Order: sequence, then structure tokens, then C-alpha cells
Amino acid sequence: MKPKKRTFIKYGRQQWEVDFGPDEAGARRRPYFPTEAEADEEIKKYQKNEKLMGDYLARLPAPERRMVGAVLLEIKAGGLSLVRVWAEYQAHKKHLETHHNILPMGFAKVVAEFKRRKLAAGKTERYVNSTATFLLKFGLGREKQPIHEITADELEKWLETKTLKEKWSLSTKRAYTLTFSNLWAVAVAKGWASINIVDRLEPMKKPGQVVKIYSNEDALHIMAAALADPLTQKIIAPLALGLFGCMRPEEIVSAKALSAGLSGEKLFGWHDIDLDNGLITVRVEIAKTGDQRTIRLQPAAIEWLKLAKQLENPLPPVNERRLVDQCCELVGLKEWIRDGLRKNCCTHLRAVYKNDYDVVKDCGNSIRILMKHYAGLHVPEASSLEYWKITPDRVRQYLQSTTWQRLIEKTTPPANSTSESPAARSANESAKPVG
Repeated sequence: MKPKKRTFIKYGRQQWEVDFGPDEAGARRRPYFPTEAEADEEIKKYQKNEKLMGDYLARLPAPERRMVGAVLLEIKAGGLSLVRVWAEYQAHKKHLETHHNILPMGFAKVVAEFKRRKLAAGKTERYVNSTATFLLKFGLGREKQPIHEITADELEKWLETKTLKEKWSLSTKRAYTLTFSNLWAVAVAKGWASINIVDRLEPMKKPGQVVKIYSNEDALHIMAAALADPLTQKIIAPLALGLFGCMRPEEIVSAKALSAGLSGEKLFGWHDIDLDNGLITVRVEIAKTGDQRTIRLQPAAIEWLKLAKQLENPLPPVNERRLVDQCCELVGLKEWIRDGLRKNCCTHLRAVYKNDYDVVKDCGNSIRILMKHYAGLHVPEASSLEYWKITPDRVRQYLQSTTWQRLIEKTTPPANSTSESPAARSANESAKPVG
């Protein structure tokens, strides 16, 4: 195609465009220039290069010219371009050049090295073990297969199958894909694979973060469920520390300190809580951000923590996850929001302090995060002030109400159930005085 030149006005100035027609990939190259002389110079360069290529092809023997034409037709018929074929060949060649230096290593042994590295980096044993268990689900039946033999297509097919069967959300699938990427990164670093096959998967856009908090009613239900049963009374402290003391869950369980091999008084406990002065010290060993902070407790938080101490709640908590699940089942709470208790506290503290800098002093986050995630919810001040009225006395009254009775009747399984559910047991226990 002969280059075509045209003039047009852009930003109030005359410009010259040169249309060189479509390239091998089908895209049109149409650069523009501020002067006609520059446009003409570009056309001359193109024509010179075209003549050189024409001379080259003209000097080729006829059979080779026919072969070039035939190959180009096959490439286009396959929906590819000459540029893409060359790029993929170069990538394949590079892979072959490095492949002979690979030390074959079975998938299960790579997972074991992954675990060792994560534990050494300070990740919790619980997190590392659960992640390894997930990775080995993919490795079922291929534990001894060298990881460099596993293809991106195999991993992609497995991820798609799991997504359909287990109804993964986009964010869940993205998180699991990143986990596999981290595993293959270990294999590449150790010389057990030449490439990270996850790089060949279709990249997933990170979903926008949806900020959620519990309603005042949900917060009331959570504390009522905890108070209603002698078993769940053992987790009043961690629930109150989140809902009313704005502590992070990993701080309450001393995740950072445990990862560092600390124990005893070095872990978060009642010795860090000053109920007489209404203060909590989140030490450097405990704080997620690595900065010590002091939390000022609101009256509701002090009342809940005094009750929890009277009930001899252990800190760090014991069997917290199981008992939280029991509370959720009792009140029919379907979604346990990630770090949701603390998010409630941070949100409603704004109405108490009326100064966001004071809020972040307690929460240990930045003004930017506070404004983006919590101020952006625009919770009415009246609702926030009502939140701080969820005290033990308020909850005890609620446990005696018909509203509570109707709620647990709704969540209680049919009478022919083989065992007494937490909801049924709570219905019986809630009639008894607590604390």
C-alpha cells in the first residue's frame, strides 16, 4: 500500500498525518507530524526500506519466495501475525536454553520448601499449614511429578473447575492464583523451574474493595449470642476488644509475637489492659504496624472487659474461631466480615471524638484509610452514639425480650433434630442470670 498523506487541525494547529496501512497484526500505523517536511521525510524512509525488502525478496530463489508466501498464509489462517510468531519462538528458545539446567523436584517437596520459607519469614503456622493444604489439593496424584513439567493449561483448568464447583468469588480466585504464583516463584528461585507458569494465565483485575460494617442490631446480636451461653462467654473479651476497643484480630491473638517464638508475658493478655484507667497498651511485639500505641477505652468497652475478666476469659483467646461460629449460627449471621468488629469501632469512634486524628491514635491506622474506608460510609452520628449504648446491662435486658426469643426460635433446627443445637441450648441458658 502506498503511504497516504493528509492534513488536519489539532489543538488549533495544522498537522500532517501519514497512513502506512495495516501491519502484520492488522493494526494501522498513522503517525502525524507538525510540518509537511517531516511527514515527507518519514515517507521517504518507508519507501527506502520497502525497496530494500523488495530487492531482498527479488533475489531469493523462486522456491524460497513461494515458501515465504505459503508460511505467511498459514500464519494468518491461524489467526496469528508474523510478529507474534517470532516473539513466541524467542520465548520458547529461551525456555529450552534454560531447561537443561533445571533440577527436577517433586511438587510435594516444593510445597515443603514453600512452607519452610514462609515460616522463616514470620508467617503464622496456622496460615502456612492451611495454605500448604490448599496447594496439595492441586498436587493430589502428582506429588512426585517434577514441578517444571506442570503446564499453565493444567493449572488454569484446575482453577476454573474449582471456581465452578466451590463458587469462588473473583477476589477468592485471584487470591488463590497469587498463592500458586508464590509457590512457583520459590521453584524458580531454587532452580526447580525456569518460568512462573502463573504469568501465562489471563491476569485478573483486582476487584474494588467494598467496605462493610455490622449494623447496630448485628452488633447487639453478636454480644447477646456470646453472653447467652456459658461456652461462648469465654470469648466476650476478644469480641469486646474488637467491637469496642478497636484492636486488630491478629493483635488480640498475638499472631506476630507467636511467629517470633515469644510466649508468656510477651503475648497480649490482661496485663496489657488497665481497667482502672481505661487504657490498653498494644506493645511493639503485638502491634501489626510495629508501632506501640495506647488505646483509650470507652465506658461500654470497660464494662464488657470487666465482665470478661470476672468470667475469667483467657487472653490470648482459646477456641475463638469455633465459638464465634457458634455465635453466628445462634443468631443466623451469615457473613463474618474480615476485621469487621474493629471496623465498627473505628467508624463509630468518629462520633465520640469528633476529631479524626484522635480516632487514628486509638486505631493505629492512617487518616487516609480512616477517611476512605470509614468516613466514606457516612454513618449518622445518632446511630454511632446509639452503638456505644450496647453494654452488658442492655444485652441482659435484650436476652429476656420476646424479640430475642423469636430470633432464636427462627434459627433453631426442627424438634426432631438428633442433638441439641447451640440455638436451643442458648434459649435455655438465656433465662438464667449471667455475670
